[in-house]
Amino acid sequence: MEKQYLFIDGEIITVNGHNQIAEAVAVKGNKIIAVGSNEEILKLKDKQSEIIDLNKKTLIPGLIDSHLHITMYGTNCVSISCKSEAINSIEDLLQELKNQANQTPKGQWIRAWGYNENSISDQRFPTKDELDAVTTDHPIIITRTCGHISVVNSQAFKIANIDKNTPDPEGGRIDRNTAGDLTGLLIENAHMKMFATITFSADELTNAHEIASRQFAEKGITSIHDATGYGLSNLRALQSDCKNGVVKQRVYAMVGALSDAQNVVKHMVNAGIFTGLGDEKFRIGPVKLFLDGSSSGPTVWTRDPYTNDPENYGIHYFSQEEVDELFIPAHEKGWQITAHAQGDAAIDMLLNTIEKANELHPRKNTRHRIEHAGIAAPDLIERMKEQGVVPIPNPAFLYEYGDGYAKNYGERATNMYPMGDYKKANIPAAIASDCPVTDFNPMRGIHAAVTRKSSSGQVIGEDKTVSLLEAIRMYTLNGAYASFEEDTKGSIEPGKLADLVLLDRTITKSNIDDIPEVQVEWTMIDGEIVYTNTKEGIQA
Repeated sequence: MEKQYLFIDGEIITVNGHNQIAEAVAVKGNKIIAVGSNEEILKLKDKQSEIIDLNKKTLIPGLIDSHLHITMYGTNCVSISCKSEAINSIEDLLQELKNQANQTPKGQWIRAWGYNENSISDQRFPTKDELDAVTTDHPIIITRTCGHISVVNSQAFKIANIDKNTPDPEGGRIDRNTAGDLTGLLIENAHMKMFATITFSADELTNAHEIASRQFAEKGITSIHDATGYGLSNLRALQSDCKNGVVKQRVYAMVGALSDAQNVVKHMVNAGIFTGLGDEKFRIGPVKLFLDGSSSGPTVWTRDPYTNDPENYGIHYFSQEEVDELFIPAHEKGWQITAHAQGDAAIDMLLNTIEKANELHPRKNTRHRIEHAGIAAPDLIERMKEQGVVPIPNPAFLYEYGDGYAKNYGERATNMYPMGDYKKANIPAAIASDCPVTDFNPMRGIHAAVTRKSSSGQVIGEDKTVSLLEAIRMYTLNGAYASFEEDTKGSIEPGKLADLVLLDRTITKSNIDDIPEVQVEWTMIDGEIVYTNTKEGIQA
């Protein structure tokens, strides 16, 4: 007999077409069966019913992070975090690396992540020589917070067959000093190729997925759109861990890789499958490329030079012809297409391809995406609307990196992740964290969408904000729309999957600047509690 929950006396943010806030909801098995007043829901009581008093607290649909990297985050969790309060200088980091090397078998990788030269007292990257002084018995890689830049030691260069005579790859740079010697710094595609040399065992990947899934559930994330990392082998491991219940969240998996994505895309397009294959637990999403660099690097590809560097337009990976050749056949064969496109020049390139694809091979409801869509100027938003494109912005970046955006891009920073502009244009933008690039806590992303405040308190584009309810919609129903699943999840409506999150307060009555501190009391996926902050689970 299926269990029935009757949740009463709450603030039920339904995210339905009328933005209704109800009092109560009934769940039977893995489905929502009714939404309404306390009186209406209590009429459904039977012998199998468990009545749960929500005590005026807020119940929302399960949160959907529409772009993150579960494997990268999970593997980072067993690596050194440069975001730790204990690391404030390069000397602090070198000591942590030494400690790790002393307990790691020779030949195995020493990894650190989340490095930000702007937050370190030295205001620079460590060098290859400094890393070699730590160890040459282990390869070392320190990945910048953006995931597009790294520093490595000599042993890592040796494994990757890189020396001072190795040419820069297309769309990347192997940094050298004035004498022509390697400094250790790798930028964009040079980093991506190095990152691809780092391998993990099946057990390491499963452990990474389990750690990440548990932490995501603690913050109310019930679905993720995985933005790839390690290519097709990673995709297989993720699918297996979803099937075996290691990953609790529903997964919409983008197809690509950090390195050599074009060949992954070609392979999958020619394989005969296309977007949508799978089930409610694991589904194949779009094919994906990287078109440009990092918003905080800064290495995004811009139409006009950087405000703080008139010679710099950023980095791009492909020509327009190459993107067309990869993506137009994918569109024709039924794929949703998407790309990492942060700068306005990169967004323009992707929109050019989408426009050509739609004209050459018309088909309905393609919902092609743009990952990040960083500098989304008004003319680009208008074109997104015309083509039915779904942008996947990252408002939480404004909190962590917004002060740098204002410095690097000037007035263009006000057009970055413009949630209010998307709302006005009736474009269903879906919010994402891009974890591990920034904090995956959806409350941080919601707060940033509502306030556009940087960590220093600077407001970047006050007219681009949205309301609390609009931000929640962008983190729920719009995320479901971006994966063609709005009929089954993303709102609290009868017939939809019972993916629900109880918050620790009445969120609509909270001070807006307290939202990042909002906690999750429990998370339900498919009618089952996957996280609770009490030993007893749901409190009747």
